[in-house]
Amino acid sequence: MDKKSATSSSSSSSNNNNGTSKPSKEPIYKSTLDTYQQWASTYDMDGNFLQALDTLELEHMLPYFFDVLPSAPKIVDLGCGTGRNTACLLRIPGAKILGLDNSQAMLQRAESRCGPLLKSSEAESLDFEVWDMLSLQETKDVPDSIKNADAIISTLVVEHIPLHQYFMACSRTLKPGGHVLCTNMHPEMGAISQAGFQDPATGDKIRPVSYTHTIRELLWCASTWDFSVMWGPKERKVQEGDLVKLGERGRKWVEVHAWFGVILRKL
Repeated sequence: MDKKSATSSSSSSSNNNNGTSKPSKEPIYKSTLDTYQQWASTYDMDGNFLQALDTLELEHMLPYFFDVLPSAPKIVDLGCGTGRNTACLLRIPGAKILGLDNSQAMLQRAESRCGPLLKSSEAESLDFEVWDMLSLQETKDVPDSIKNADAIISTLVVEHIPLHQYFMACSRTLKPGGHVLCTNMHPEMGAISQAGFQDPATGDKIRPVSYTHTIRELLWCASTWDFSVMWGPKERKVQEGDLVKLGERGRKWVEVHAWFGVILRKL
């Protein structure tokens, strides 16, 4: 597992002869929270091809995930961001949905997207809560509102979390027999790139803390927290024909494994 992080140096931006700031050529590394607070306003509009690929692959994962849920389940969207997948959960009859994220700015976007859909949906309730998974410790439990969930959906999140901490959170959140749907950037892509965005105001490339988790490492850590594999893992390579749906930003990743997904069950 490789960790990608750095502190931005004083040379991360330069001045021209007029004393105005030029965009940084090198990425500026920030905390995950600060990055997503800043990214929230453009997160759904910047043509992120990995989000598009994740959405395509969830079309295959969600039917199985929905089938293993009990009636009227409590579902936690762990790292829900702007609610891209929270909205999908609203089709589950009687569902009690809780979206969690450490970024208030991302949660505001999620509430704006999903809140108006609740009344006409099949779900019973929808709530959002600020919670930072990184605050979890061996001696500090998850909040009571999160506990006793039947299922967790967590997409493109574990890249930013140490595996031990991630599965500690999942284990303490779920009932025995509960399921986790987890997707992430593939380590082949992660060895080359990471999550991040270009600040439209400054042109700077902003990057959060990221970890290149291998699939083997993820599954091994899951097993130490008594999770077993129920679906997958599936690995997804970008193909030329995908670009119609993924956009031209995906072209540089053709023939590269960019995504993987797995569904786990807590014993």
